[in-house]
Amino acid sequence: MKFRLIPFIIIILLTCRIAVAQDEYPINCGIDVTHYTFRVYLEDSTDMIRMSSEITFSSDGRSGEMGLDLRSRGENGKGMEISVLNLDDKKIKFEHKENRITVFLPVRTEPWTGTLYVGYSGVPTDGMIISKNKHGERTFFADNWPDRARNWLACVDHPSDKATVDFIVTAPAHYQVVGVGYLSAVYPVEKPGSQYRYKVTKWSESVGIPTKVMVIGAADFAWCTAGFSYGIPVQTWVYSKDREVGFIDYEPAVDILTFYQNLIGPYAYEKLANVQSKTIFGGMENSSCIFYYENSVKGNNGVKSLLAHEIAHQWFGDAVTEKDWHHIWLSEGFATYLEVVYADSMLPNRSLEKSMLQMRQAVITANQKNPKPVIDNSVTDMRKLLNTNSYQKGAWVLHMLRNELGDELFWKGIRQFYQEYKNKNALTEDFCKIMEEISGRDLAYFFDQWLRQPDQLNLEYSWKYDDRTAAVDIKLIQTNKGLVFRFPLTLSFIDSKGKSVKEVTVLVNSADSGLSVPLTFNPASVELDPHVNLLFTSTLVSSSN
Repeated sequence: MKFRLIPFIIIILLTCRIAVAQDEYPINCGIDVTHYTFRVYLEDSTDMIRMSSEITFSSDGRSGEMGLDLRSRGENGKGMEISVLNLDDKKIKFEHKENRITVFLPVRTEPWTGTLYVGYSGVPTDGMIISKNKHGERTFFADNWPDRARNWLACVDHPSDKATVDFIVTAPAHYQVVGVGYLSAVYPVEKPGSQYRYKVTKWSESVGIPTKVMVIGAADFAWCTAGFSYGIPVQTWVYSKDREVGFIDYEPAVDILTFYQNLIGPYAYEKLANVQSKTIFGGMENSSCIFYYENSVKGNNGVKSLLAHEIAHQWFGDAVTEKDWHHIWLSEGFATYLEVVYADSMLPNRSLEKSMLQMRQAVITANQKNPKPVIDNSVTDMRKLLNTNSYQKGAWVLHMLRNELGDELFWKGIRQFYQEYKNKNALTEDFCKIMEEISGRDLAYFFDQWLRQPDQLNLEYSWKYDDRTAAVDIKLIQTNKGLVFRFPLTLSFIDSKGKSVKEVTVLVNSADSGLSVPLTFNPASVELDPHVNLLFTSTLVSSSN
């Protein structure tokens, strides 16, 4: 019996145009973007920018379509209009509707590679912020997170498709241009018929990164190399008028980068630039080129925690990137926890215990108002993922995992996770698998109860000293609805002078638990979780004192 191959191939092609991620983004089936070259033309006389995107991709031959994101021109005149779209210098059919480019690829029966050239222009509605800084000077700053790159870049605007990138920026010569990667070229260029001098600046990132952190910035900058961390240059870029105070404020980045390299593993990129900017966020963790809000520069050396948070993202969020937006805690939760770990070691009056207490209260308050799981597939506006669950509760999940596994296994697992998924994408399941392999334990229940359930652990407890048995009898009841949590709990027994004279740690795995702890005296009080290792609320119902 013989099979007709061509119809079979056509069926595959028709059923593999797009796939849909959990966050509902239409993933290109069988297509991987490997490199972007963005040519950017900036002017002082207009907010219109001219652009070209050269997109190198590989295809496994299964798909006859490729989707790209690019904001269409709207009724207000803002947005982008395509002038040309070619595949390997040949015209090809495409559609640009509702902020999406659909490119109709030639049918192939085997893997192949190609380069799309998209020429377009327009006034960005967002993503590229063209405005004036606090000194009244004109500036250009990309601000892509989460999916705002499509406002000025023709690209696959989703974190699951990483690529290397070149930015080739032509701008009036009075601008200094900063970008991701390393500075690979700067040279003057004449523009026929123009009275202004222009300059071309090229930044090249040789490591694959997601579009959310592919950026450039153009301003009247002053910059310096603040130092080196294991050979990595750490640069400061601030407005020229702020250089004296700015160079002071961003200098701690050198030691912070070294701290994380020692703690987690080698830095992934060619340099680290810390940049004063017009980002709408306090800080934006662009790979190798972090943007901070412009008033972060004050000359008081007061932004160490902000620096620590954004630099931590270079490992988690940038090098290891969530494959799906709903797993953003792998970025924000990690950076939040690493920030307080840094503060605990390096900053006065910033103990880990104090930080976790503050974050615990924030999580409890947020849960009382709107109980949602950390991995919340119902969210469709990705900016709403910038919430207490992603940041503080994500940090708390790591803190509790560290308490369960111990420091040695926990940090070994973090380093292994980074090493295995460096410059790749990961989901929570991938992190869980790594930690299970390192610890030799089944941790599925742990990740499920803390990340995929909206419930908050609430404990009611009572205790009574029994003179006959010389023991404290303790009763614990989980009053949260539905889910029964499983967790280790430390209890501290306090004497009349307020001193802890005994501690025990027990595993709680039922809704109603009772235990008896031998003790030679009637304690003044019993404290739950004295070292702040559990995310919970508690209510003392009764005691013998």
